[in-house]
Amino acid sequence: MEERNCCLGLSMIKGLGSIRIAKLLKHFGSPLRVWQADERELAVVEGIGSLAAEIVKQRDKIKLEKVLQRIRSLNINFITINDQAYPVSLKNIYDPPPVLFYKGEYILDESCVAIVGSRKSTSYGRKIAEKMGYELAQKGITVVSGMARGIDTHGHLGSLKAKGKTIAVLGSGLDIIYPPENNELFNEIQHRGMVISEFPPGTKPLSGNFPQRNRIISGLSKGVLVVEASSRSGSLITASLALEQGRELFAIPGNINRTQSEGTNKLIKEGAKLVSSVNDILEELFIYSEIEEHNQTAYPELSADEEDVVKILQEEAELDINQLIEMTEKSPAVINTILLKLELKGIISREAGNKYIFLGLQNLLKPL
Repeated sequence: MEERNCCLGLSMIKGLGSIRIAKLLKHFGSPLRVWQADERELAVVEGIGSLAAEIVKQRDKIKLEKVLQRIRSLNINFITINDQAYPVSLKNIYDPPPVLFYKGEYILDESCVAIVGSRKSTSYGRKIAEKMGYELAQKGITVVSGMARGIDTHGHLGSLKAKGKTIAVLGSGLDIIYPPENNELFNEIQHRGMVISEFPPGTKPLSGNFPQRNRIISGLSKGVLVVEASSRSGSLITASLALEQGRELFAIPGNINRTQSEGTNKLIKEGAKLVSSVNDILEELFIYSEIEEHNQTAYPELSADEEDVVKILQEEAELDINQLIEMTEKSPAVINTILLKLELKGIISREAGNKYIFLGLQNLLKPL
């Protein structure tokens, strides 16, 4: 009976959790010895006591060979805290998960930055999350997030559209995709990145699972970027965990009239680093030699005139045609033509008041 399989079995006992499993492993020295211990031996371990009988009861019902067969049938792999490949950054947090289930390429040893934020995001927030994910991926940085609706989804999308790597940390078993509309995104991430969870297959996306999974998002990352968050957003839990774990905390400033900006603006007031470009993150976390330079141009299918307009719109929230004429020093006819081409490519959008905003470069890249 392999030690790692016993660790897997322990992770499936309800009521144990990562902290109690850590205490058991410390007391007995190995997962196998924990698995073989009787009720009396378990009861003397700090924090176990009266739980010992329930542990033995559940343990006796777990057939490890059947568990392994089910995991294999779902094409799920797993790694335990005693394995050499277990990420050091995660192992050093207060309560590291004893087992991580995963699908996709094993990339937990990469340089990572987390992008998190509100599920009820604004179009501005989604655009910024995608932009940050895209630009981090261009520099060879792996983007970590929770695959939730809103900001998380667009952080992942930005990385994928830059043909970079991304890690999604789920609050359910890997056989239950949540939210269900992200099924295609889930498949894309596992083919071009990694999807992970500490929850065994069959675990439903219960509300209490998400604050728990947030410590993994921050634990894997050198820094956490909060794009949008209300004053009661779950993203603030991730931000708090990041600080407890000694990670750098970044935030995107937002419109003071929007509830989605209350949390991020408060984080900045309390010391989070204000981010106005991806360089604010790179300069804080990485020395130049750590950043993989990607030689591919960001504008592979744009004319020089189109590129000029895109660069300007990337830096501004929105501009009208007269402002663009003034900033580019091009004629109204030329600007109108450029804007129409960019709009048809899906790179910009015309908003109310004949103003234009930058959407992203996804249409210049291979679609998902």
